[in-house]
Amino acid sequence: MSIPDGATIRIREVWDRDARKEFVHINRLKRKFPNISVDTEFPGSFPVYLIASTEEERIYQSLRANVDKMKLIQVGLTLTNDIGELPMIDGAYCVWQFNIRDFDITTDLYVDTSIQLLKASGIDFEKNRREGIDSRRFGSLLVKYNLVRNKKIHYICYQGDYDFAYLLKLLTGELLPVTHAEFKAKVQDFFGAVYDIRLVQTTCFHLKCGLQKFSDILGVKRISGNAHQAGSDSLLTSSAYQTIKDKYSGNCRGRSAVMPPGLVRTLVF
Repeated sequence: MSIPDGATIRIREVWDRDARKEFVHINRLKRKFPNISVDTEFPGSFPVYLIASTEEERIYQSLRANVDKMKLIQVGLTLTNDIGELPMIDGAYCVWQFNIRDFDITTDLYVDTSIQLLKASGIDFEKNRREGIDSRRFGSLLVKYNLVRNKKIHYICYQGDYDFAYLLKLLTGELLPVTHAEFKAKVQDFFGAVYDIRLVQTTCFHLKCGLQKFSDILGVKRISGNAHQAGSDSLLTSSAYQTIKDKYSGNCRGRSAVMPPGLVRTLVF
């Protein structure tokens, strides 16, 4: 990632009161910084044991059962240009972390280990409930500022199945589509072709590990924030993407070529 040593990187914490202002910034910047790395935080996922016609359908139905019942907690967005530069606001390089209000730890379904991990990372669930953005408003702002159904924007993720499932849910205001095929079509409609680093990791590097470990292998450092917060993880995803693009794209060409987007364990790019 093209960031000078010692430069200030600010993760812009976004609450309901300043959501529109931050989307105005993003709208102004998106033309010069059209690559958007996405991460979300949510209350975990439970194993769901289903019988389906294919393994992909079974995995999707498990995802669907979880996402339909659970609520989003955070969304992280990192914008970069084609050489990996971040936008600047008021003299600092910027990443966005949107805090969503929907999840209520006192009444909503969650996986305890996931919530403990998010608490340890610094997420304040009570503040999210008081000051966070309603997911429906967040979805409407994505639409209003042309961040979806925009062929000039390129989305990047790490194992983005749940990320884009939750985003699709808040964009449509509906439960997820019934079938895997319908879901794939919806994701493609809103987000186009998505570059999923996890797919590159498994097909080109033949590694099975998480984002932090894979980034360590690539020599990519977490340069701001904490793991398991959406802003910091979206920045790490962006840094890993740029390193792969700059140093390893030739190794992966042909094995992870551009294909129609699909979603089960990963999206393809």
